[in-house]
Amino acid sequence: MFKGKFFKTAYAVILILVIILLLGQIPYVMKPLSTVLSIIIFPLLLGGFLYYLLRPLVRFFVNKVNNKTIAIIITFLIVIAFWAFVIYFGGSIIYSEVKELFNYFSFNYETTKQSISQIINFSNEHFRFLKDLNLQKRLLNFVKGLLSEMSNYNFMGTFSSLSNLATIIVLIPFVVFYFLKDDDKIHDFLLSALPSKNQHKLERTLQEIDQILSAYISSQLIVALILGVLMFIGYLIIGLPNVLGLALIAMVTSFIPILGPSLGILPALLIALTTSLLMVIKVLVVLSITQYLEGNLIRPLVQGEKLNIHPLVVLFLIIISILLFGILGALFAVPIYAVIRIVIKNRAQFTEEV
Repeated sequence: MFKGKFFKTAYAVILILVIILLLGQIPYVMKPLSTVLSIIIFPLLLGGFLYYLLRPLVRFFVNKVNNKTIAIIITFLIVIAFWAFVIYFGGSIIYSEVKELFNYFSFNYETTKQSISQIINFSNEHFRFLKDLNLQKRLLNFVKGLLSEMSNYNFMGTFSSLSNLATIIVLIPFVVFYFLKDDDKIHDFLLSALPSKNQHKLERTLQEIDQILSAYISSQLIVALILGVLMFIGYLIIGLPNVLGLALIAMVTSFIPILGPSLGILPALLIALTTSLLMVIKVLVVLSITQYLEGNLIRPLVQGEKLNIHPLVVLFLIIISILLFGILGALFAVPIYAVIRIVIKNRAQFTEEV
């Protein structure tokens, strides 16, 4: 009765989960293991991301100099020169904007609290059913917690310690370099893991994965840059303070599909609350316009139907990833899901062919 393929797979999954659960009860096993995995997995993920961003430039220079190593070095030098230019001419501006933004939050907490109270009182007067929901207390607790998290967030905790973070930063350039230099060797190595009669099947899978990751990463970068510019223009038009810092936050969070712009606009909403209700409405209008442009113009033009993943699936992927792995998980959730889907689909096709 329980001898089918489904049950065999289910038994294997349950066994793996039980082993992970048992290992989790042994601190001296899981703590060093999690540290090692974070040092290995994060550089590989970010290295893969940067690999797809830099690969077109490397291939361009390979055609010019006919030497892959030299092409990679030229690409690295261009990237370093670009960031040196940005830091030299815009670093102080960006730093002062971000610093002013955080100071603004610190000094205007009471004003934000009063603005939220006024909005809640207005709602309670005109919509009596909202009174039962105790929105005032819940919203004030949310804002207080959010501001506390922003001011006290332990960024190093993501990487366990400063030394781990330093190790990861040092590893990433080497990972990117060898991904760019030896991508063909990695491809051939993966193919050699199967018998020659089945290599064409793996070849097809690897090509699909390569195409989907390349399309997603490059298009997501373009979408994030465009949304950042649109947010900057929108904030500038409505007269919001700290425009550059808020636009940069919106641009970074826009790397997260669907939920990104909504997350990135939270600091702008908090600042708007210290100004007036009209400013809050203006910020929401800016968000609505950018979300509409993203969904109906920018993303279709840039990304097209390459991913072919329903927005509802993406939404749940992002939510689950944020709950389980935080913001870093949300950044990599969609491409990892796309890879897993391709592997499962091709495996099922190969099984049917056999």
